[in-house]
Amino acid sequence: MKAQWSQGWLGRGAVLALSAALVSVNFLAAQEVTYARDVAPILQRSCQECHQPGAIAPMSLLTYEEARQFAPLIKHKVSIRQMPPFPVDKTLGITEFKNDISLTDEEIATVVNWVDQGTPLGDPADMPPPREFPDYTNWWQFEEYFGRPPDIIIENPPYKVKANGLDQWPNLGPVPIPELTEERWMQAIEARPKTPETRYVFHHGGPGLRSVTGESTGLMNSPAGKTGEILPPDAGKLFRPGDKVDFGMHLFPIGHEVEAIVQWGIWFYPKGQEPRWETDGEVQFRADQSTGFEHNGNPVARRADLLIPPNGQAMLQGAYVLDKPARIHSIRGHMHLKGKYQVVQAIYPDGRRQLLNKLNWDHLWHTTFIYEDHVMPLLPKGTVLITTSIFDNTANNIHNRDPEQWVVAGSRTVDDMSHIWIGITYFDDEEYFNQLVAEREQLLKQIAQADQ
Repeated sequence: MKAQWSQGWLGRGAVLALSAALVSVNFLAAQEVTYARDVAPILQRSCQECHQPGAIAPMSLLTYEEARQFAPLIKHKVSIRQMPPFPVDKTLGITEFKNDISLTDEEIATVVNWVDQGTPLGDPADMPPPREFPDYTNWWQFEEYFGRPPDIIIENPPYKVKANGLDQWPNLGPVPIPELTEERWMQAIEARPKTPETRYVFHHGGPGLRSVTGESTGLMNSPAGKTGEILPPDAGKLFRPGDKVDFGMHLFPIGHEVEAIVQWGIWFYPKGQEPRWETDGEVQFRADQSTGFEHNGNPVARRADLLIPPNGQAMLQGAYVLDKPARIHSIRGHMHLKGKYQVVQAIYPDGRRQLLNKLNWDHLWHTTFIYEDHVMPLLPKGTVLITTSIFDNTANNIHNRDPEQWVVAGSRTVDDMSHIWIGITYFDDEEYFNQLVAEREQLLKQIAQADQ
């Protein structure tokens, strides 16, 4: 709550982190770094889950011989923090996330120096035992977090994606939830393509809950590269017996017909346990297509139409005034191929500014960044959220297939978008919100004292 955006793009914390990284690099450069002792544990923990036969990555990194073959590429990808994929600028704003898979500065220095020293194997006795991987067709990433598999699994009706053509947007369902025999509160949700080929045709899918009360609410917007959502410990989404699920899908052909099925695993709070708040979950904060748009029942303060000129760049901003106190538990960007980065700022009623995050855009990884509990932004009524999107329609953008074209807003991959999904809970009870603020300030004091 006290952080301010007052030191430009590179703040004091970032400078200290950079200095520490340089010290780490120089220290490791003076020592021999070996694959067996130093590099293999990093690859096992952070790379091999995807880099193995049959997984999503293009090459395997299970052995020394494989890692040595791709060593220059590994050095490049980790040094620019493109791998492991966690595309948020960690020199700015909030840097503590529950789902952080990025390497530390010291780990990056270890890999870089191993490559620079000629990729030595070292003593084979130092090699950790091979990692045993789960059967990914029956594995859920959040199962480790919760210590149990999901309580229910729902999936969209099968849909055949034709071999060639443009993007496809089928609306599928509704699908009943027969396992639901009493009211339950959702605690987390995770998306998982049922087959490897589904992963390659899947742009995103948004399951929505059609309640027996007549209301329809989103459960999760799950684009490629997003694992799922874990809600705060005092918030949830209510499921009732008789509820059904609709599926809005965005799929695209890959040259041959594919039957696309995505599964969503749902974790509930224990039976009979009711969280204090019903959260809105991920809410779309847009910065484009201004005509007739409202957010949370209120007009948006400013938005502009998306129009990017050939061989040019563009910036769009949206401004939202919160009419209730709120807590943010996650953040995720969304752009298409022309996207460069997005920034979210908060301007508090007293005039203070806080940079929440700068999201470095990578169309392959629509990561939801889930904040640790003690850094979730607490925003009083009247706070202004500003979302900024930067687009690059030039040849410098490696994802840009044709910089000679005008780009407009649209759902096709060749069009573009400008919105940010924010996991948010609004509070009707200001007294409870003030209590959260007081508890947070006390907790931060304790953390500061422990660090001294």
